[in-house]
Amino acid sequence: MLKKHPASEYWIESKLNKEMMDYLWSQIKLAKENNRDHKEHLVGHLSSSLTLPDTEGKLNDCVTDMSRHLDYGVYNQDIQEGKLRLRDLWVNFQKKHDFNPVHNHRGAISFVIWMKIPYKREDEVKTARTKNIGGGDCLSGCFQFLFTSMLGAIRTDVYFLDPSYEATILIFPCMFNHIVYPFYTSDEERISISGNIY
Repeated sequence: MLKKHPASEYWIESKLNKEMMDYLWSQIKLAKENNRDHKEHLVGHLSSSLTLPDTEGKLNDCVTDMSRHLDYGVYNQDIQEGKLRLRDLWVNFQKKHDFNPVHNHRGAISFVIWMKIPYKREDEVKTARTKNIGGGDCLSGCFQFLFTSMLGAIRTDVYFLDPSYEATILIFPCMFNHIVYPFYTSDEERISISGNIY
């Protein structure tokens, strides 16, 4: 189901079906076999990032089709005419304490897909590092957008991640600043896919 996020007209949130998720897991397996390091292109303090193939072009078709539902002004005609294409594609393997500082992407449109989230929100807010922080303010394990209002004020929108967000895709303007916060309660990897459409 495709929907614009209620807090903004600027990004789309949707769930991917099992067929697409199975395909993406197969591409992650190929990425591990190819072992092409992608960290040199990123700012993240992450354990591992690998270039991800899209051997059948299914992810390109998926994200470019979803992008047609967005209003991106200068890119609208290119989107509707199908001129935008997925170019940068990678998979992040984030371990406990890893993080991605405030950053944005290149291209016109970017996206993130959460493949595996190995922790629960209620556990993250109870760690020694976070126990004195109000539950609503604890950003441990979260994904956060930062953007400006029409009056120039900095606004944020937070995704309090847990396993229920697996298979969720967000599509957003490449210039949107965002942060990926560290998690503390699991020794498993958080796995996500990101890419840029040009």
